[in-house]
Amino acid sequence: MSNIDKKIASYFRKFVNDQSGSTAILFAITLLAVITLTGVAYDFSRSQSAKTSLQNAADAAALSIARDPDTSLQNLTTRASDFFNANMQGQSFGLDHTITATELEGGIGVRVEVSTEIATTIASLAGFDTIKVKTFAEVLYSASKVELVLALDNTGSMGWNGKIGTLREAASDLVEKLLPEGSAEDNVKIGVVPFNYMVRLPTSYKNKNWMKFNLVGANSWHGCIAPRKPPHDTRDSNPNTNAKKFIALPGNGCPEQALIPLTNDRQLLLQTIDQMEAQNWTYVPEGLAWAWRVLSKKKPLREGVSYNDEDWTKIIILMTDGANTVEWDWPNNIPHETTGTSSNQGDNATETLCQRIKNKDIYIYTIAFEVNNNNTEQMLEDCATEPDMYFDAENQAQLIAAFAKIAGDITNLRLSR
Repeated sequence: MSNIDKKIASYFRKFVNDQSGSTAILFAITLLAVITLTGVAYDFSRSQSAKTSLQNAADAAALSIARDPDTSLQNLTTRASDFFNANMQGQSFGLDHTITATELEGGIGVRVEVSTEIATTIASLAGFDTIKVKTFAEVLYSASKVELVLALDNTGSMGWNGKIGTLREAASDLVEKLLPEGSAEDNVKIGVVPFNYMVRLPTSYKNKNWMKFNLVGANSWHGCIAPRKPPHDTRDSNPNTNAKKFIALPGNGCPEQALIPLTNDRQLLLQTIDQMEAQNWTYVPEGLAWAWRVLSKKKPLREGVSYNDEDWTKIIILMTDGANTVEWDWPNNIPHETTGTSSNQGDNATETLCQRIKNKDIYIYTIAFEVNNNNTEQMLEDCATEPDMYFDAENQAQLIAAFAKIAGDITNLRLSR
C-alpha cells in the first residue's frame, strides 16, 4: 500500500470512529454519494454491454436486408425488426426499443438504427431511472459485377447419406442470396456445371460447328460429351479445327442435368440444381474445364465478358467429395474411359487447369466434402486462389456453412460504420 493510500485509509478510520453528530451525518452523506457513484458506474457498464449486443444485432439486421428489392421504409423496417429480434432472442435489451431501417441516399446501401432505454438499479438513487442507448449500422452495396460458375460433383458417392440433397440445399441458398427473388440483378451472372466423369451439354448444341458426331448421330445424342484429347483437354483453345472439336458420346452415363451457361435466370438455376442426381465415377478436370469454358468469351460458350473487362470479376466454385477414379485415353482419336481406378492423369489435369485458370485472374474457391483422400485434399487446397478460399467440409453442416461463407464473400457487403 502506498503512503497516499495509507493516509486515506487512516483518515477514513478516524472518520468512522468520530462519534460527533455532525460527523455521522457527513459520513452518511458521503457514503450515500459513494454508493450512488458506484451504482452509476455499474449501470453505465451494463448499458455499454447492452450496446455491444445491440450493435451486433443491428449489424446482422443490416446485412440481412441489403439488396431487398422492396426498399420502402415499412418493408425494410419490418424485415430489420424480424432479424434483430431473432438475433436478440433470449437477451434483455431494454425498454420500449425502436428500430428503423432506410435506404441510404442515392440507393447505395441501407441503414438500421436501434434505440432503447436500459432500466437502472442503484443509479436510480441519483435520479437516473433509465439510460438511453442508441446505435446504428450501415451496409453499402457492392458495385462489383460477378460472373460465377458452380462446378458441382454429381458422382455416385454423392448419393450416400443424403449428400446430394445437402449440396442442392447449399448451392440453392447461394443462388438465392446472389439473385434475390423479385430483383432485376444485372450485376451477377451464374452458370452451373454438374459433372461426374463427363459433362452433359444441352442437346440444342447438336447443330454447333464445334461439335463432332462420329460416334453417335446428332438426333440420337443425349448430351454426353467426352474430354478433348490432350493438350486441349486442359486448355481454353478455340474449337476451330477438327482436332479441337468436342466429341459427342452415346449413352446416358453423364450427369442427369445439362450445364447452364451464364445467366441471371434465378428459376432456371434453382430448377437445375434441384434436379441434380448422383451417379457414376469421378473425373474432376472435366467439370473444371467446362466451368472455365462457361466463363470464357471464346467458343464453345460465349456468354462471358472478356478477361480484361475490369468491371467484372470471374469466379469458380469447385466442389467434390472424392478422388479422381477415371483414366481417359484416345486410341485412334476415339475417347475411351477406364473407370474405378486411381487416376494420376485426373490429378495432373486438375492441377494444370487450376494454374491456367488462375493465370487468367479467375478466382477459384474449392470445397472438399467429406473427402478421405489426402492427395485430393491437397490438390483442392493448392487449387484455391488463397488459403482461406479452400474449405474442408467434414460434414453436411460444414458444407452448408462453406457455401454461405462464399456467398458472403461474393456479395462483398461491408459494414461501413
